[in-house]
Amino acid sequence: MTTRRDVLRNMGVGAAAVPAAATSSAALAATVAPSLDAFAGGTEFGSPWWIVAPLQAGSGIGKGWSISALSGVQDGAAVLTLAHRDGRRVNLHICARSGRGSGLAQTVLFDLVTMDGRDGEDATPEDMGRVVLSLARRIRQNEVKVAGDLRPFVHLMSHDDRVALFGPERLLLGSDVG
Repeated sequence: MTTRRDVLRNMGVGAAAVPAAATSSAALAATVAPSLDAFAGGTEFGSPWWIVAPLQAGSGIGKGWSISALSGVQDGAAVLTLAHRDGRRVNLHICARSGRGSGLAQTVLFDLVTMDGRDGEDATPEDMGRVVLSLARRIRQNEVKVAGDLRPFVHLMSHDDRVALFGPERLLLGSDVG
């Protein structure tokens, strides 16, 4: 029986690897075509709340953190906004996983990348890291269930593809950069 995971993998989930050997522009275009085709469907798609179910906006997730919002897929990722009772906020970008992943946590299909204004040089605060790892476990449980709309996920891109296409400033600050 074909599983939900098999379906998403076969769709490519918008991730494309650019091989170092791609020397011609035609070869490069053919390599990134799946990502660009997936992204070309528009700019925002439905909010995939089912991947964090039963959590929802306002749910406490431990260590003083709660879920503030979950965007639809925009610019190749869904953004889960987390808020701490001390006023800290972090946008957790849920991207397509490509290779080893570049985020703080990964599932089979997704890469969870924290976008909180740090430059990657400083260690992630322990409370935030634990919460993100806990969310990754929840997503791992839900991503294999036949319970939600898969359409938004074909528009996901890997974090590296997103940085290359939009630039880090836009991913951190939003579409108003420019």
